[in-house]
Amino acid sequence: MILSPDFPDHYKTKILLRLAGHAGVFSLLKLWSQCQFRKCERIEKPAEIVAAIADWEGDPMQLENALVESGYARREGDALVLHQWQDQNKRLFSNYKNGKKGGRPKSDTPKPIKKPAGMRL
Repeated sequence: MILSPDFPDHYKTKILLRLAGHAGVFSLLKLWSQCQFRKCERIEKPAEIVAAIADWEGDPMQLENALVESGYARREGDALVLHQWQDQNKRLFSNYKNGKKGGRPKSDTPKPIKKPAGMRL
């Protein structure tokens, strides 16, 4: 999971802290971990199960409402979608695809041959 260096100071994090405290931010990190594990930004579960996945001990709707209001998530029918998680982790998805094909694709352009530097005594 790629976490931006500005995460603690991002406005969405500050809103989430105000709405759900440090436990809410920890729950967000747990949900992002599930996204990486599942290779998907959609969690096809109701609020109660999402809260359990996130180790949220309070009212499940409080967590979901805080995630939605802060802009980190949105509800699409039966799925909680962690907003832009997949965009922020494009490299992971590229690595997943390349791994299925046997690794990083070979470069078409040959690398220039470096001449060895002469030894000085």
